[in-house]
Amino acid sequence: MSEIGLHNHMRDLRTLFNEARDFYNNEDLEFHRIKHYPFKKYKLGRVPLTKKRNNSIEEILRIRDCITEPGSRAELAKELFILSFLTCGMNAVDFYNVNRKNVRNGRIEYNRSKTQGRRKDNAFISIKVVEEAKPLLEKYIGKLSVRYSTYGALDTALSQGMKQLRKLTGISVVTTYWARHTFATIARNACRISKDDVALALNHVDDEHRTTDIYIEKDWSIVDDVQKKVVTLLRRLDIKLLAKQKKEASISDAA
Repeated sequence: MSEIGLHNHMRDLRTLFNEARDFYNNEDLEFHRIKHYPFKKYKLGRVPLTKKRNNSIEEILRIRDCITEPGSRAELAKELFILSFLTCGMNAVDFYNVNRKNVRNGRIEYNRSKTQGRRKDNAFISIKVVEEAKPLLEKYIGKLSVRYSTYGALDTALSQGMKQLRKLTGISVVTTYWARHTFATIARNACRISKDDVALALNHVDDEHRTTDIYIEKDWSIVDDVQKKVVTLLRRLDIKLLAKQKKEASISDAA
């Protein structure tokens, strides 16, 4: 098990232990069924740093433009990767769970499956559907759960599709979760967006700001701004590459 995996398991165990103490113990009556508290001495500490797991923006275009067989697992992997990137790193499990009711007024609104049970706001987020994402959402939303009986089945298909995609693109690592990391990295490093705004776009909660967050109503236009800057950067690179290809083609024709 990885260092961060161990940290997350111990964090969840501490949460479960605290819930049990709150349920079985009664401080007012001095009733203590669970007397021992192991986390008094055992401290979790900060979340361990993970290795960077992101692709370059040039690789995003290479993945998008990769030719795959229609209906293949490679096509599924490619399109869900791009869709994740365009929707601020939306997870594959959430693509599986959402349906057309989650799309309202040009936005996809959902509760993030990974953290909704651990947060008072149920990890709700609202993401704008940009033009490039519309055909992909139309193709997959509400249909993945019909095509695959369980999310596990979808995950297996994605894993196999990603292997094929890596061979086709020559990119060493491609996963839907890397799309999430890539979005965050480009937003922060290339677009110079603040970490707080990137965190909001990723639907993260900072433990140090939990109390402050109670007082502040979420402004989804901040997320829209993060998304717009990242997508605009992708569009600009796309235009440059097209111009370069046309120039090279004209030189070739002239020769």
